[in-house]
Amino acid sequence: MADQELSLVNKVELRIALAEDDKQFENALNIYLSPVLLKLASPHLEVRQAVLKIIQHVIPRITAARSIKLPVEDLIKQVKTPNVAGDATSVRLYSTLFISRGVDRLSEEEKKTLIPSVVEGIHNYPRGISARMFNILCKLLTNWKSPMKGTTEADNLRTFLGFHKNPVDEQYLSLVISKFLMLLPEASNRATPGMSLQDNTFFNTDAGVSYKTRDDISKVKQNLLEFVKAGFSPQQLSLPLLVSSADSSSSINESSEIAFKKLGVELDEVTLYGGIPFISFITSLFLGDDAPPVDSNLQCKILQVLIKSSKVQSQDKIATVSLNSDNARLRLLAIQFIRRLGKTSGPDGNTDLEKFNEDIAHQLRNSILAEGWPSIEISAGTNYLSKLNDVQSKYEALGEMLKNSPGIFYNDWSFLEFLFDSLAGNSQTPELIPSIQNSLSGLTVHLAGLPEDKKAALKVLIRKHINNDAAKYIAIKFVNSAYPFSDPEARYLSILGTTKNSAPHTIEEALNGLHPYWFNINQASNTTEFKSTTYLLGQESTVTFPSVKEFIDGLYQELANSKNQPQAAIFQALPKAIEFAEQVLVMEATKGKDTVIIADQDWSVRLEKAVEMNDAVRGLVVEKMEDESLQESIFKLLSVCMDALVGQFTNSTGVVLDTTYSLILARLISFASSPAVALLIPKVSELLDLIETHVFDDISLSRICKTIGIIASHPNNTDDDVSALLGTLTSNLPYQKSKARVLVASYLIARLTLRDRLSVVPTTTLSTVLQAIQDMLLDASFYYLALDTISQLSMFGTLGPVINPETKPFVEKFKEVIRARVKKIDERSVLALGYLTLTEEKQSSEELTTDEQAIYNTHVSKQVEYVFTSGEALVLDAAGWNSKLLNKQLDIPGETIKYIPASSSRVPVLLKTVLAACNHTQPSLRKAGCIWLLSFVQYCKHLEAVRLRASEIHIAFMRFLADRDELVQESASRGLGLVYEMGDFDLKETLVKSLLKSFTQSNTTTFTSGSVEHDTQLFEPDLLRTNEGSVSTYKDVLNLAQDVGDPSLVYKFMSLAKSSSLWSSRKGIAFGLESILAQSSLDKLLANNQQLSDRLIPKLFRYRYDPNLGVSKSMNDIWNALIKDTSKAVDANFDKILKELLTSMGKKEWRTRQGSTAALNDLLQMVELVKYQAKLDEIWTMSFRVMDDIKESVRKEGTNLTKSLATKFTRILEKHTGESARTDAVLLFLIPFLLGNKGLLSDSQEVKDFALETLMKLCKSGNKSMKKYVPELIENFINLFSSLEPEVVNYLVLNASKYNVDHNEIDAKRMKSVGHSPLMDAIEKLVKQLDDSNLSDFITRLERAIKKGVGLPSKVSAAMVIMNMVTHHLQLIKPYGDRLLLITMNQINDRNDTIASSYAAASGHLCRIAKVETIIKLSSKITQMYFEGSEAGDERSRILASVASESVSKYSGDKFETVSSAFLPVAYIGKFDSNKQVVSNFEREWIENTSGGNSAIKLYLVEIIELVKKYLKSNEFSIRKTLAKALSNLCLVIDNLNQFSTAIIDEILQLLIESNRGKSWDGKELVFESLVSFAIMSKSYIDHHEEIYEAINKTLTVEVKRRNKTYQKQAILTCGKYIHTFHEDDELVKLYIEIMTKVLSDKYETTDDDDDDDMEDGESKKLNTKENIEWEDNKLKVLQNLSVAFYTTPDISTELYNFTFEQLVEVFKSKIIENTWRSKLQTTEIFKKVLVEIEESNQEVDTDVLVNTWSFLKDKSLIVESIENVKIQFIRLSKQLNDYLRKVNKPTPVISQALDELATKETSNVVLTELRKN
Repeated sequence: MADQELSLVNKVELRIALAEDDKQFENALNIYLSPVLLKLASPHLEVRQAVLKIIQHVIPRITAARSIKLPVEDLIKQVKTPNVAGDATSVRLYSTLFISRGVDRLSEEEKKTLIPSVVEGIHNYPRGISARMFNILCKLLTNWKSPMKGTTEADNLRTFLGFHKNPVDEQYLSLVISKFLMLLPEASNRATPGMSLQDNTFFNTDAGVSYKTRDDISKVKQNLLEFVKAGFSPQQLSLPLLVSSADSSSSINESSEIAFKKLGVELDEVTLYGGIPFISFITSLFLGDDAPPVDSNLQCKILQVLIKSSKVQSQDKIATVSLNSDNARLRLLAIQFIRRLGKTSGPDGNTDLEKFNEDIAHQLRNSILAEGWPSIEISAGTNYLSKLNDVQSKYEALGEMLKNSPGIFYNDWSFLEFLFDSLAGNSQTPELIPSIQNSLSGLTVHLAGLPEDKKAALKVLIRKHINNDAAKYIAIKFVNSAYPFSDPEARYLSILGTTKNSAPHTIEEALNGLHPYWFNINQASNTTEFKSTTYLLGQESTVTFPSVKEFIDGLYQELANSKNQPQAAIFQALPKAIEFAEQVLVMEATKGKDTVIIADQDWSVRLEKAVEMNDAVRGLVVEKMEDESLQESIFKLLSVCMDALVGQFTNSTGVVLDTTYSLILARLISFASSPAVALLIPKVSELLDLIETHVFDDISLSRICKTIGIIASHPNNTDDDVSALLGTLTSNLPYQKSKARVLVASYLIARLTLRDRLSVVPTTTLSTVLQAIQDMLLDASFYYLALDTISQLSMFGTLGPVINPETKPFVEKFKEVIRARVKKIDERSVLALGYLTLTEEKQSSEELTTDEQAIYNTHVSKQVEYVFTSGEALVLDAAGWNSKLLNKQLDIPGETIKYIPASSSRVPVLLKTVLAACNHTQPSLRKAGCIWLLSFVQYCKHLEAVRLRASEIHIAFMRFLADRDELVQESASRGLGLVYEMGDFDLKETLVKSLLKSFTQSNTTTFTSGSVEHDTQLFEPDLLRTNEGSVSTYKDVLNLAQDVGDPSLVYKFMSLAKSSSLWSSRKGIAFGLESILAQSSLDKLLANNQQLSDRLIPKLFRYRYDPNLGVSKSMNDIWNALIKDTSKAVDANFDKILKELLTSMGKKEWRTRQGSTAALNDLLQMVELVKYQAKLDEIWTMSFRVMDDIKESVRKEGTNLTKSLATKFTRILEKHTGESARTDAVLLFLIPFLLGNKGLLSDSQEVKDFALETLMKLCKSGNKSMKKYVPELIENFINLFSSLEPEVVNYLVLNASKYNVDHNEIDAKRMKSVGHSPLMDAIEKLVKQLDDSNLSDFITRLERAIKKGVGLPSKVSAAMVIMNMVTHHLQLIKPYGDRLLLITMNQINDRNDTIASSYAAASGHLCRIAKVETIIKLSSKITQMYFEGSEAGDERSRILASVASESVSKYSGDKFETVSSAFLPVAYIGKFDSNKQVVSNFEREWIENTSGGNSAIKLYLVEIIELVKKYLKSNEFSIRKTLAKALSNLCLVIDNLNQFSTAIIDEILQLLIESNRGKSWDGKELVFESLVSFAIMSKSYIDHHEEIYEAINKTLTVEVKRRNKTYQKQAILTCGKYIHTFHEDDELVKLYIEIMTKVLSDKYETTDDDDDDDMEDGESKKLNTKENIEWEDNKLKVLQNLSVAFYTTPDISTELYNFTFEQLVEVFKSKIIENTWRSKLQTTEIFKKVLVEIEESNQEVDTDVLVNTWSFLKDKSLIVESIENVKIQFIRLSKQLNDYLRKVNKPTPVISQALDELATKETSNVVLTELRKN
C-alpha cells in the first residue's frame, strides 16, 4: 500500500517537474497540488516525506513565477473538509500555506468572491488553522472597498458573507478582530495590554506572520474596520468599534468613535462569542483578568460604557483601578462611575453595594488626604488646574457617596467632620470651597432622620464651625435641615447666621430658618422621595414655634456664657435674636386663635403690623405677658433689650449698634404686666444716663422716653422718687442742650396722668415743661419733637379738658403754630392738631370748628399718605377715644382714660361733611372724601352715628367704583366690604340688592343712579391700549359673585382683590390687614358649602385669564387667597372647569372668549390626556373656532391653544414611539379631525395652516401607530401642495410674459420649493412606515393623487414620492413597478414642461423595478413623442422625449443594459436635433452608455436605419432634417462595407437619396456629401445596380441646380468628388462644367440667388482688403475642386481638360477680385496636380494648352514682385512641365529660357538655389 501511494506521489512529482513553462506549471498545480497535499495525512512516513520533497521543489518555483495562479478555491475547500482518514492537521496547515501565497496573486474581484468561503466555519478550526485562516482573510481584505450605503450590494452584504446563516462566525470574527485591534508590533513572545501571550501568539506565530511595525498593523486594522463596518450587525460591531475608538492613530479612532456613538445598541444585551456578555468582557479588559489591563485611553472608553450600564460587576475593583490611575481623565470618569453607582443604593439598599460605597468613600477620603489636605500640594510638572479639578471631583464624589448611602456617615461621623474641617481649612484653596459645600449640601436630605445622639453631636460640630466664614453657610443649612422649627437651640444657631459680616446667601439661609413659611417649604422640599407639589410647597405640613420660655431662657443663657467674649457672634446677631424672641412670644400668644397673623410669605410684616394695630392681637399679647409662668422669662427678655440698648455704646460688650433694641423694648414694655415692669424700675437711671450722654434719632429717642415714662410712672415707684425725677428733669431745662429731658418729662407726665397720679406733678413743673415745649415748637430744629410731646400730653388728658385749665393758653398757642404748618401740608402737624382737638369740650354745632376746617382744607394735597393722615385727624376730632384709632396708643395694660370725656357728638357733623365732599365735583376733594369716609368706616364703624348712615356710605362708595383713579376704586372697594360687615342681616340684604342694581340697571332710581354701569371706565382710555376704550369694570367681580349664586360674596371678593401697593404701606396697612379675615371666612364658607365651591371655582378659574390685566390680577388675588393648592383644586373640579371654559369660548363677549381660551390652554397643561380624551372633539372644534374669531386677540389666543395642544400630542407620540392603546386612541380621533371639514378642509386659512402644521408634527414623531394613516396622509399632503402655494405665484406664472420672465424658470423654482418643503419632509417620514400591510392602499391612493391632482406642486410632489420610494424602498415597492410606470408614463405628456419632466424622471426610476415589457412600452412612447409630435413644429414633445429617455438611462441602473437597443437608437438620432436641449440630453445618454465610440453606432445600425426609414417621410420637416443629419453621420463612421450585407448598403443608399429630396436647408450639404461619400465607398455595388446609379446621378443633377448659392457652391464641390469616380455620364460632366463656370464667374458672387441680371460692363464692386482676401479664398477653394474632379480613366475628358486650364487663366481676369500671391500659389498647385495625373495616365493631351497656360501664369508668378514661395513653386512646376514635354517628345525651349532669364534677374538666394536644382 505504501509503495502504491509512493508511486503515485512520484508520478505527480514527475508531472510537475516536467512542466516546461509557467502555463504548464500552473495547469499541473491546478490538477495535482490539492490531491498531493492530502497525502500528508498518510500513515506512511516515506509518503509524507515524498510530499514534503515536492513542496520544497514547488515553493521556490512558485515564488519565482509571480504570474502563475494557485488553486486557492480548491485549497480552501480542502481546509474546510479534508478528505482524509487520519490526522488532517498537516493537510490543513500546508493548504493554508499555499492559500496564503495564492491570494496575493488574485485580482480584487477574485479576492472578494473568496471571502465568504474563508469566513464560513472559521470558528470550528483548530486554533492554529483558525489563526492562519484569519491571516488569509486579512490578505483578502487588502484594498477592500465597502459598498456604498443604500445600494443593493450593501443591503445584501451580510447575506453574501453568510452571517445570516452562521451568526457564530460573525461573533467569532468580531472578537478576534477586536483583539487584533489591540495588537502591538513584535509582541509574539510576551503579553501586552489587553492581550495575553496566547492572543499575541495567535496573530503572529500561529498565523505564520510577524508584524514588525505599527504601520503594518495599522493598514490591516483599517481594512478590518472597513470590513466590519460594512458587514457586521450593530451588536457585533460594538466591541471592535469600542476598541478602535481608543487607537493611537487618529485615522482609526475618530471614525470609530463616531460610528460607535451612532450604533444605537443596548450594550447590556449584547452577547459576544462563547456567550460572554459584552459588559463582562470589557470589564475583564479594564481590570486585566486574563491579560494585562488595556491602556488608559481604552480604559476611559470602557468606563464611559460601564457608567451607563446596569449590569456592571466588580464595581469596587473598577473604582479602585480608576481612582489610582495616572490618567486624569480616567480619574474624572471614575468619579462619574462612583456617582452613578451610588444612586442605585439608599439607606435600605443592597448590602454589597453599601459595603462598596463605604470602601469607595474611604478611598476617596484617603485620596484627598494624600493630596496635601486641606490645601493642594503641587509636585513638579503637575498642572495645577488639572489637579484642582481632580480634587474637586473627589470631594463631589464623596458627597454623592454619602448622600446615596447615608448609613456611611450615620455610622462613621468622621466623614462629616472631615468635610467640615476641609471646608474650614481651605482658605488657601478657595476654589475647592464650592465643591465641598455641594458635597455637604447633598447630605441635608438625610439630616432629619439622624438619631438623637447624632443630632446632638451635629450641634456640637455646627457650633465649632459656625463662626468660620467658609463653613457658616453650610452650618446654617444643616441647622435648618436637621432640626424642627420648634427647636430653640436650632433657631438660636440660625440667628448666629444673620450677622452683618456674613455672606448674603448665608444671611438669606439664616433668615429662612427663622421664617416659618420659608422654613416649612425648605424642609418639605428637602427630600429625595417623590412627593406631591402641595407637599413640596409646604401645604401639607405646618411648623411649630419654639416655646417662648425655652427660647428666651436659652438666649439669656447664651448671652451669659458669652459675656466675657465681646467678639461672640451672638452680640452681632442680637437684634435678630430679640426680634425673633418677640415673634415667638406673639405666635405663642395667638396660637389657636383666628387672627390676622398667618404663616405666609408676609408673616413677619403681618406680625409686626398686627402687634402695632390689631386690637385682637394686642389683647392676646397682653394676656400672654400676664401669664405667671412667663414673668421671669419676660423680665429676662426685657432685661436683654435694656442691656443691649445700653450696651451697644460700650465697646467692652461687643453689641452691635441697632435701633431694634429701642423698638422692641418700647413695644414689649407697653404689653408687659405690672410685676414685670416693676422689676425694671432700677434701670430708669441707666436709661436717663443713656439719653443724656448719647445722641439718638428722634424715633429712637421717643421710644426710649416712652419706656422711661411707663417704667417711672409705675405705682411701685414712690411719689417721692417720681417727684425727685421730675425735679431733676425740669431743674435745668434749656431744650437746646437737653431735648431728651423735655421729651422724657412729657412722656412721664402723660403716663402719670394715665395712671391718675396727678399729685406728683406740680403745676409749676407742668408749666415749665409746657413753656419749654412752646419754645421748641417755635424752633424749626425741634419742631417735630415738640409735636411728639404735645401729642403725648394731649391724648391722655394732661392738657384738658377736665384738668389743668391753666394750660389753655399754651394749647391755643400750640394750635396757632401747628395750624400754620398744616396749611403747608405737613403730615405730622395735622395729626398733632387732631390730638389737640381732644383737649376741647365737644360742641354739637353743624359748623366746622377752626381746627376741623384746617384739617378739611388738607384735601388739596396730592400726597395720598397725607390724606390718610388727615382722615385720622378727623376721626380723632370726631370720636376721640371712642374710635378704635387710639387703642394702639394705650400702652399701659389695665389703665383707662380718665380725663377726656367719651364724646361722639362731632361724628354726625363730620360724617355729613365727608359725605358731602364725596359728592363734590372737585376731583381732589372727592378723592379726599373717599379716603376720609374709609377712615370713618374703619375706625368708627361700631358707633351708632356711622351705622345709621350705612346706606348713604354704601352709595357713596359705589359711586367711587366708577372713578378713574385706581386708588379711589380700591378705597371704595375696601370701604364697601367694611360697610357690609358692620350691618345686620336686613342691612346686608339691602346693600347687596342696591349694589346688584347698580351693576345691572343704569336707569334705576336716583338711589343708585349714576353709580356704576356695564361700561363704566375705570382706567384712562389709552392706558391698556386696547383701541376700544377701557374694558375693566367691577361688573366682573359682581358677575363672579352672582354666577356662583351669592352676590353678597362680592364684598369679600373686593376685600381680597387688592392690587394697590397702598394697602401694604405705612398708612394703608391698617386697612389691608383685615383682608386676611375675609379670606378666612371665605375658606370656611367654601369648605362647608360644596355647591358654592362647585360654582365658584370654574368661574373664578376663567376670570383669572381675563384679557384685562386689572381684572385678571384681582381674580388671581382672589384665587390665590382661596385656593391653597391649584393643581389639587383643578384635578378635583376638572370636568366642571372644562365645561365652563368650552361653553364660554362661544360666548358673545370677546373678553370672555379670549379669557376662556387662555384658561383652557393653561388647564390642559395641568392634567394628563386621559382626563379630557373624551372631550377632544369639542376641544379641537372650539379651538379652531376661536382661531377664526373676528377679534385678533382672540385669534392669537386660539393659535396659542392649538399650538399647545399640537405640541402635547406630538410629545405623547414621541414618548410612546411604539404602538399603544393610548396613541391609537389619540390618532383615531385626531387625524380624521385634522383631515376633515374642521381641519384641512376648513374655510379658514388659519385653521387650515394650523391643521397642516399639526399633522406634520405628528408625522415627524415617528410613532408606529401612525402606520395605518400613512396612505391617507400622503394622499392628502400631495393634494395640499398646490393649495398651499401662494396665489401670487400662480398669478406670476399666468402673466410671466408681461414681466419678461420665463415661466419655465418660475416652474423650476416652484419644483425646488416642493423638494425643500417641510411637507415633503413629513411625507418622507411617513414613507418610512410603509410595509406590506399598508402598501397596497398607498399605491391606490398615490395613483389617484397622480391622476386627479391639480397644479404643478401636487403633480411634482407625487413624482418625487415615487422617486423617493424607488431610491430608498426598492424592494418594498418592486411588485408595483409596472403599475406605477404605466401611470407615470401617461403623465409625461402633461402640458406643463416641469410636470412632464418630473414624471419622466420618475419613469426612469421606475424602470429599475419594472418588467422589460413595460419598459419597452415606455421606449415606444418616447419614440412616438419624438418623431410624432402632437402638432407641427412641436419641439416640446422632442424635449420631453429626450428628458424621459435620458432619465431611463440615468436612473434605471443595470436594467438599462437589457433595454438599451430600445432607447439608444433614438438617442443617436436625437443628437442631431436642431434644439440644443434635446441634443444635450440625448448626447449625455449616448456617451454615458456607449462611451461615445463608433462601434456602438455599428451595434445599433439596424435599429437606427429602421427608425430613419420609418420617419424619413415624416410631415415634420425638422424630423426629416434630423434624420438626414443622423444618416449622414452614420455614413461617416462606416469604414468597411464588408461588414454589412448588400441589403443594408442598398437601404442606406436609398435612404440617402431620399434624404436629399426636397429644398435645401442648413446642413443639407453634409447629407449630400454623405450620399456621394457612401456612393464612392459602395462603387462596386453601384456598378452592378444601374437603377441605383441613375437615381444617384439624378439626385446630383437636381441638387447642383439648386438656386441657393451657398448650398449650390457646396453641392458642386461634392459633385466634383463624385465625377472623379463616376464620370460615365457625359451630361453630368457637362452640367458640372456649366455650373462651375457660373460659380467661378464674378457675376455669381455679386447677384442674389434669384437675381439673373448681368452686371453692366465696366461695373465692378470695390472690395476692401479683408473682403478681397475672403472672396479670393472662396474662389480658390472652388477652383481647387477642378483638380479633384479631373479624371484620366478610362479617358481624359477634353472638355474638362480644357475647362480646367481655362479657369486657371480666367481667375486672374476678375474685375472684382485683386489677385494676390494666394491665387498664384493655388493655380500653380492645381496645375501641378493635374499634370501629375496626366503624366501617370500616359494619355495624350493637347500640350499647347499646357504651354499657353504656363506662359500666362509665368507672367503672373515669375516677376520680381512675387514672393519667394510663389517663385519656387512655379519653378518646380516649370521643371515638371519641361520634363513632361520632353517625355512626350514635345520639348519647348521657352520654359528653360524663362528660367534662365529669371536666374539672371533674381536676387533671392533661396530662389536661385531652387533654379540650380536638377
